[in-house]
Amino acid sequence: MKWFLFVATMAFLTGCGGGASNVAAPAASKVSGTVQLDGKPMAGGEIRFNAPGQPVKILEIKDGAFSGDVYPGNNRVEVLWQKDGPPNPMDKKLPPMVINTVAPEFSGIQSTLKQDVPAGGSTGLTFEVKSAKK
Repeated sequence: MKWFLFVATMAFLTGCGGGASNVAAPAASKVSGTVQLDGKPMAGGEIRFNAPGQPVKILEIKDGAFSGDVYPGNNRVEVLWQKDGPPNPMDKKLPPMVINTVAPEFSGIQSTLKQDVPAGGSTGLTFEVKSAKK
């Protein structure tokens, strides 16, 4: 009986799956473009492309421009630019709080930005975002 409980417990803990999935991620597509923050090229930050079922691809924004490889498909796009904010109100000895300078409707899971990326890639993409309210 103990042997049966051991086998049943091990089967439960390891699951019924056959191990690693044999499904390969789609080939990445090259993209490039610009990001405008309040009508001006965004000096820094990052742009994230979220294709369904794939890991997030993060590209650096420098002087308003970005380029790199992302997964094809209908991506949710997030724009972030984190900077040091005010001193930590709980303890002034701690590092300053980090704030995202981009409005919530353009950053994070609530972003309303979308981009359909074809398998062959896409150039000349333009995203216009606004600053977060202070």
